Amino acid sequence: MVEVYQKELEEAARTLREGGLVAFPTDTVFGVLARMEDEAACRRIYQVKGRPEEKPLQVLVADLESALRLAELGPLEDRFVRLVEAFWPGGLTVVVPGRNIPPWISKDGSVGLRMPAHEVLRELLSRVGGYAAATSLNRSGEAPVRTAEEARSFAVDFVFPGEAGGLASSVVDLRTGEVLREGAIPKEALLAYLQDA
Repeated sequence: MVEVYQKELEEAARTLREGGLVAFPTDTVFGVLARMEDEAACRRIYQVKGRPEEKPLQVLVADLESALRLAELGPLEDRFVRLVEAFWPGGLTVVVPGRNIPPWISKDGSVGLRMPAHEVLRELLSRVGGYAAATSLNRSGEAPVRTAEEARSFAVDFVFPGEAGGLASSVVDLRTGEVLREGAIPKEALLAYLQDA
């Protein structure tokens, strides 16, 4: 699959490296991506969505190694690894204490990490350092975008072709064991796993 999209991957990676925004059809919903370290690009995400800057952005990762570089897990590490081995790659965002997370990503130093079940997207992430800031592509409070055609109506710099997978990701705060949002993975499955973890 990756071979089919070499040209688009090169263009998307260049766009991110040059401070642009990329719309991408993930395994959950259409997302908008920026380099996490690029404050101006990340602030543009908030403008594109009409999203309050108090709401954190998530970070998509190419692999577990990239996730561990961004997390300050301490005693949560074993629990984190067991949880993501069960549900990654896939529709689960795990909120953990972050390591060197910029304030434009999260005001409290935490970070929501997700490894998408999308081989081409993981390849893009690996080409830009292993991770990128992201959120759903939609106007705040409205339904997420599902197609590249819809994505082109937003002020992004590159739209990757394709359609998004479906439900938004489920979100778990590993610090509290709380399910913050039920999405692609049922709450019952997460709670059962969190209680066993």
